[in-house]
Amino acid sequence: MMICLTVGLVLGGVLAAVYAPGLWKKKGDEKPAVPPQIQQPEVTGKEGKPPVTPAASPYKNTEPGVQYVGSKACIGCHEGEHESYQHTGMAQSMAAVDLAREPPDGSFDHAPSKSRYEVRRKDGQMWHRELLLTEGQEPLLLQEYPVTYVTGSGRHSLTYVVEDGGFMAESPITWYTSRKAWGMSPGYDRAQHSGFEREIGETCLVCHAGQIKAEGKSLHRMQITEAAVGCEQCHGPGELHVKRQDQSAKQTPGSAEDEIDHTIVNPSRLTRELSEAVCQQCHLRGSATTIAQGKTPFDFRPGLPLGKFVQHYELETPSTEMSVVGHVEQMHLSQCYQKTQTFSCLTCHGPHGEPKGEALTKHYVQVCTSCHQPAACKVSPVLRQKENPENNCVACHMPQTPTDIPHLAFTHHRVGIHVAPTKGQTKDEPSAVPPSLRPMFDLSLLSENEQKRSLGLAFLEFANKDADVAHRPLYKRQALALLTELRASGGVDGTVDAWLARLRFELGMPGVQPFVQSALADPQLTGQDLCNALFLQADGQFQQKRFQQAIQTLEQLAKLRRNSVQWLLMAQCQKELGNEAAMEQALLQAVHINPRLANVQQKLAEIYRLRGNETKARYHEARAVE
Repeated sequence: MMICLTVGLVLGGVLAAVYAPGLWKKKGDEKPAVPPQIQQPEVTGKEGKPPVTPAASPYKNTEPGVQYVGSKACIGCHEGEHESYQHTGMAQSMAAVDLAREPPDGSFDHAPSKSRYEVRRKDGQMWHRELLLTEGQEPLLLQEYPVTYVTGSGRHSLTYVVEDGGFMAESPITWYTSRKAWGMSPGYDRAQHSGFEREIGETCLVCHAGQIKAEGKSLHRMQITEAAVGCEQCHGPGELHVKRQDQSAKQTPGSAEDEIDHTIVNPSRLTRELSEAVCQQCHLRGSATTIAQGKTPFDFRPGLPLGKFVQHYELETPSTEMSVVGHVEQMHLSQCYQKTQTFSCLTCHGPHGEPKGEALTKHYVQVCTSCHQPAACKVSPVLRQKENPENNCVACHMPQTPTDIPHLAFTHHRVGIHVAPTKGQTKDEPSAVPPSLRPMFDLSLLSENEQKRSLGLAFLEFANKDADVAHRPLYKRQALALLTELRASGGVDGTVDAWLARLRFELGMPGVQPFVQSALADPQLTGQDLCNALFLQADGQFQQKRFQQAIQTLEQLAKLRRNSVQWLLMAQCQKELGNEAAMEQALLQAVHINPRLANVQQKLAEIYRLRGNETKARYHEARAVE
């Protein structure tokens, strides 16, 4: 659902320079205006009607109190479905590292970041290592971690999870199946990347793991009880169904109640919209995605409208390019989808397994020819025999296409006539006026305030990942306007206040701390929102010279998040109090998490040189490379 929703949203690298020792920068107090060129979309129901409340689901396991039981509880009665499901990509979405199954050891150099990355088996574990390339010398080890989990089926790639002090983080090293080689993980192929610091929390794992839970209110200390996507992701929690089977509580044969077991969801019996929602929880990713108030990524249950839990937004002009999780957007642009009421994900895909090889090709051809007569194909039989002897409709109408992830290509899900770009053809120039966001689906199930909240948070998320840096302040100000208006109308919750605090901080506006304190007063505040609020509270305490209070806040934050920036602020506080040893430990913790903080490495070198510890001084000085 939300692969890497945390991109750009956790206070991190962008603030590193602010809290690096000796580089304190204070923001101005200018108050930005809302840009007139971004038009606010309507936030009412369809045709201006008031929002409607959905009818209750007939499936009893959609209710919040029903418990998940794990896929093992399903196998006894559904052994055949379980066996076939094991051959699908979903069943391989995440697993504990098994050295016998992992790709071979290897290494590669990454010139933009002046790094060498190594994969090595050692002491019965797989280790990922990052080394700094230096001229005329052996590479210097920066970091190494044992790998705990692997994500991805391996059909396209394998990305890895490391743990440090119980915190889960993404490895910068990915295995690319098409090249049979190791390379930089998606988003890392640049000079300045996040190394082993990118947090992996609920929003990352919701689509890769079966049953997980954050420890307490942590951002990325996770408990994993079922690694891969399992039965209950599509059928809902199984507690009632298992009890029904155990008690043999069957209705009188032939009764309507006996025809459909309402203790468990069968997606094939749902309406197209609700059936698609089961797939969309992972295979839909718009330009921006927001979580409904009071919900978590795990609150959605099959059989319910996805929009009550998660809202997806797209730019006003949808892109025809493919993205890794852009399957839904592409399919909805297809005439096959728009001109029928039955075409959906299940038309082509069998969640419990699909045919292989020639049988799969025949399956797809059969799907297409159930509506389209083969004689209607406009490609000459001679050319078809030459270029597509299997007469596979998908080869032309759903071709393999590059994605926004390097080294990967997926099947294009916009069914239609695809024309290859002519030589020298370039993309349209970006507009000087940034496009607005619009909801991908009808949000009339939400109240006007809920829609306004969702849209404001969507602008905020998009602001942090828009490729055009010049547009980002405009989207942030639009988010600020919407969320401020929402709060004035009584729409107050900890998440909104946490983000209003951050927006005011980033835009150089006064009045950050009242929003921080209001956010922290919300007992439901957790994860990313709680971490942002705590960090801004510590920042305010530092500016007010309340250094001991700032340290206490940062100590609380350190239990929830592993991030180098908070340790830089901790070092600054300890320095102001004259606690040199504590400052040193905080700086060491910062470079342990992010060893590429060159000015911090240099500061540590100076500290050790003054003490006469030349060995440690040279160690840190050698790593103080911009």
